[in-house]
Amino acid sequence: MADNSLPKEKEKRESIFLKERFMAAACIFAAAAGLVSLVFCIRARDAFAVFETLTKLVTAVAMYLAFRSFKWDVAKGLMGGVLFCLLYQEAHLVLAQLWSEQDFDVYLVAGVQGSLYLAAAGMSCLMTAIITLNHFFINYSTHGNPKDVILNRIAIIFKFAVYLLLFAANSRLGLSASLLLRNAVRYLTDIALLLLLVSIESQFDSFNALRQELLGLKRKSP
Repeated sequence: MADNSLPKEKEKRESIFLKERFMAAACIFAAAAGLVSLVFCIRARDAFAVFETLTKLVTAVAMYLAFRSFKWDVAKGLMGGVLFCLLYQEAHLVLAQLWSEQDFDVYLVAGVQGSLYLAAAGMSCLMTAIITLNHFFINYSTHGNPKDVILNRIAIIFKFAVYLLLFAANSRLGLSASLLLRNAVRYLTDIALLLLLVSIESQFDSFNALRQELLGLKRKSP
């Protein structure tokens, strides 16, 4: 009688990010949250927010479709586009909006939650910079696919924690309900994009591992 316990155990140990259903769900969630965010941006007549939301929305869907079509290089390039878009968006929030428009003082006056929001926004931007630099300039430029992604994993986990802090601080800032909701949907979109990025990168890593296994078997065969 065949023992089917091994495949089941392997499936249990397998990361959720290697599930294609999870990747599809992350893409759908990113698209839905992006569309809602786009509506808020259009109503607020914020041209920059409309542009960045459209860019993230279109790039996320294109990235998923490129991966599904097995166009690895295209998907990798689009992953870079998403990361650079997030980095530019967060840098604009921290440097242009919070500092240049003197919102910095406004958030400090808001007390602890305002200070937490400022700190979380800055840390989120820093983590995205670390992920982007490590992902493309250090790993992919030298190895093709990253072999040691521990720095990325730490940065991504920390970034998720920062997003939760942004949610909590944002909800207690005393801003208008529409602005609070707009910010919340924006963060949801970014979280979904990050989940999609991690999922696709995990797939790349698994395909790279499979390729190495196949090459090893080929070398051993007579």
